Amino acid sequence: MIHQLILGLAASALLLTACTEDSSTASSNTRVTANSASNAVNPFPAYQSALYTGTRNWLCHPDLFGSANVCQGNFDSTAVAADASATPLIYQAATNPEVDCFYVYPTTSLDLTGNSDLLPGPQEKQTTALQFGRYGEVCRQFAPVYRQRTLTALGITTFTGALGGIDIAPNASEVAYTDVLDAFKEYIANQSKGRGFILVGHSQGSGIIRRLIAEEIETRPELLNRLIAAHIPGTNVLVPNNADVGASFQKVSACRNANQTGCVVAYVTYRAGDPQLENPRFGLSTEEGTQALCTNPAALAGGKSLLLPVIPRQQPPVFRLLLIPRGPGGPYANPISNLTIPTAYYSIPGQVQGECKIGPNGVSYLEATILAKPDDPRADDYPGEFIGGTNWGLHLIDVSIAQGDLVRLAGQQTRSWLGRQ
Repeated sequence: MIHQLILGLAASALLLTACTEDSSTASSNTRVTANSASNAVNPFPAYQSALYTGTRNWLCHPDLFGSANVCQGNFDSTAVAADASATPLIYQAATNPEVDCFYVYPTTSLDLTGNSDLLPGPQEKQTTALQFGRYGEVCRQFAPVYRQRTLTALGITTFTGALGGIDIAPNASEVAYTDVLDAFKEYIANQSKGRGFILVGHSQGSGIIRRLIAEEIETRPELLNRLIAAHIPGTNVLVPNNADVGASFQKVSACRNANQTGCVVAYVTYRAGDPQLENPRFGLSTEEGTQALCTNPAALAGGKSLLLPVIPRQQPPVFRLLLIPRGPGGPYANPISNLTIPTAYYSIPGQVQGECKIGPNGVSYLEATILAKPDDPRADDYPGEFIGGTNWGLHLIDVSIAQGDLVRLAGQQTRSWLGRQ
């Protein structure tokens, strides 16, 4: 019973943690070529990690094969249209991709300590697969196991909030960041060979990448020139009001068109009309003169656009337990029809609209609207909020709600970056 209580509290606290200017203006002489390691300056010469050399502490790595590599799964999806037709969306991993992707997963560990161990459980594996697997259409994939701040630590801190919060692991975030930095240095020093890279994360993982960009990448031109993009929803990237760069980053600007590279996509998601936007947990800045960045991956320049969600039919176990039930459990309004979906993922093209908005209290967020219609055979609602928590919005599905758009954008940004080499 105690473990169940901690589990529930921890999951309720899951969501507490979470580009340079258009590179077309940059001199081509400052860029390293994608396939010429001899032209790339290694900022970490002779670096050798005790934890991340080889494949032992990686969930995804080019030298991991079969079930040991969670990014080598079947990521086929079924797109259900407004006329009830179902079209298979076949996942095809890239053959000999010319660039890399480096991913940091969100708060997901159920370990009963402040920091997780380096033995990943189903939560870490399944979350990595559903959030990062599809990027294999674009790039080689690297996803380290790291000693993250756990759901348990977050749950206890939240539960004791009225007492000022009891942090059982005050150094947990630093331990987590140090692990990811170690893995990134190992990747850059011994695996990347001067290739361009995309950084991908969510929640706690996105927060770690935000720090990595500010402290390591922006301070090293040889890395900044190789940053294709950062896709880091679920964390606050701060910018000056009505600006695209400053505050969190000094050189990495918001992505505002699909051909822009060296830039960042960041947003937090709330349902249209969510009353909890009056006091949101995400999307607010406490620094005067700044706001949280919102870049809609389907409409980088702004305005409304249809999103392309890719939704898992089964969320990782603890999330299934604590998601607020909404809808019939699939893309069709008829639950029996949902049993006909042959893939582990489904999509609902044309049914979810996204738009970056700023509320009267300054909250900056991606507003998601379900375009439900009486004659549409698809479901009118889908789960995204947690039981037992408030003000989180659709944080859990920040990635899923626009995953088709994110992967498509990664492909376009990669082609643009390679074309400039």
